[in-house]
Amino acid sequence: MLSSLYIENLAVIERVSIDFEKGFTVFTGETGAGKSILIDAINACLGQRASREIVRNHTEKAVISASFIHLSLEALAILEKNGYTPEEELVITREIYADGRSSARINGRPATVGMLRELGMALINIHGQHDNQILLSPERHLSLIDHYGDLLSFVQQYETEFRVLSRMIRKLREVTAKEAQKEEQKRRLTEEWDQIEKAKLSEGIDVILEEKAALFRNGEKIASGLSEAVGALYGDDTSFGAVDLVSRAAASLLRLKDIPSLAGASEKFNSLSIELEAAAGDLRDLLDAARYDPAQAEEIENRLSRIRKLKLKYGEIPKILERKAILQKELEELDQNGQLLASLTKETRVQKEKVSLLARELTERRKEAANRLSRRIEEEARFLEMPALRVEPLFTPTKLNSSGDTSVELMLSSNPGEPPKPIAKIASGGELSRIMLAIKSALAEKDSIPTLIFDEIDTGVSGKAAQKIGRKLKEVSKSRQVFSVTHSAQIAALAHHHFLIQKRSEENRTYTTVLPLTGEDRVEEVARIFSTDAVSDLMRETARSMLKEGNQS
Repeated sequence: MLSSLYIENLAVIERVSIDFEKGFTVFTGETGAGKSILIDAINACLGQRASREIVRNHTEKAVISASFIHLSLEALAILEKNGYTPEEELVITREIYADGRSSARINGRPATVGMLRELGMALINIHGQHDNQILLSPERHLSLIDHYGDLLSFVQQYETEFRVLSRMIRKLREVTAKEAQKEEQKRRLTEEWDQIEKAKLSEGIDVILEEKAALFRNGEKIASGLSEAVGALYGDDTSFGAVDLVSRAAASLLRLKDIPSLAGASEKFNSLSIELEAAAGDLRDLLDAARYDPAQAEEIENRLSRIRKLKLKYGEIPKILERKAILQKELEELDQNGQLLASLTKETRVQKEKVSLLARELTERRKEAANRLSRRIEEEARFLEMPALRVEPLFTPTKLNSSGDTSVELMLSSNPGEPPKPIAKIASGGELSRIMLAIKSALAEKDSIPTLIFDEIDTGVSGKAAQKIGRKLKEVSKSRQVFSVTHSAQIAALAHHHFLIQKRSEENRTYTTVLPLTGEDRVEEVARIFSTDAVSDLMRETARSMLKEGNQS
């Protein structure tokens, strides 16, 4: 429960410190005194947005500190999860600076606004006039039913399975689209792959081909020269070549080797004949190797042309080979896409059946919970002076979605004989407040939040209906701490504790104070609330009677 609240430099509040007790507490005061600022301060400690505009003029920062005791198990678990050691007292501090900065602390340790927000949901539930929009928005009715029916864990299970189905459907669409474009994509990839394959690439092949091309470009000249040299050495059908002539000369001299003066010449020409034969053989081998082949030369030039084009597109040969490997993989995946499509189609169908079954079960549970909630609201409404109120949940089948397979709207009939209609079409402001209080009372049975705050829940309500609202708030306060900002004397008179929010002006500055009221001070305030003119002794006496009755109820 909220045990104390300290506020400094927040709007018209310069400095105030308030201690709270369990039970039912009301705040009253004239319009504009600053009652809403208390709610803003508490909201800031609960992690809600706090703008720099709420910082009091001519001050550096606003400071709000809220202390809590008797924490719920949920709050203790959240503290422990976020690394805070649970203590007997929890102190949340929020500082908002005039330059727009802000900071937060939990028991003196730094905290994020997200942590405050998570923790705040387990500490306090605030109902303001804007919360009536929950009733006017049919899409919010599902959450009321799920909360009342203790369906949140089942809803989470359904949402998890639906997210799995959604991912599978997205993947199935991608694969289906890919399959539809498969032939065109395969043609394009194959064409690109073939262009690289025709180049017959390997590491360094471009260097080798360039060298061969260079040889072929001079091949005709080399072959012609070698051919003439070989012809001169070996001759032809009409004449003898140098090899034959030298060989003949050596043979002739060999027959004269016995003549001393010719013996040297014979040996020399014999050696020359042998060397010339060997040299002529080498030239003939070179000629055979240098035969100019125009077709082969053209093929090499074509390969080099392809390689140059590929280099312009992809880069050097390692990059080209890398691209070829990628193309190969994509082509293989396309071939496997059909199998993947069939498998994924089957898996998606199975998952959809699973989600559909869960959705149907969720709808059945919601219908049962909605009927119970409707009867509970009607019961609470009778106590709040709405005896004819009838609540009927209207379930409408929808396409399977993250919320289930149906939508729901709580339909109301506030007069006998009238068919139920959407809440927005029949409920007045006062009726909305009482219906919302009935729902809050019903939901309060389902959670462990120790503190409830109602900001002007009596809007549009007076007389006996206001008194019933006060009694309901007091009834709820038996099991938890209840605060109410009110303009109703009937509600104020029923509270266990009463604070007056009072505004005064001094030297062109506005100051708001929060004063605990007891005894005659409280009598005076209750009398002021329901008076339309100056407070009379009769009004004071009526206020005393109301307070006495409130203490006894």
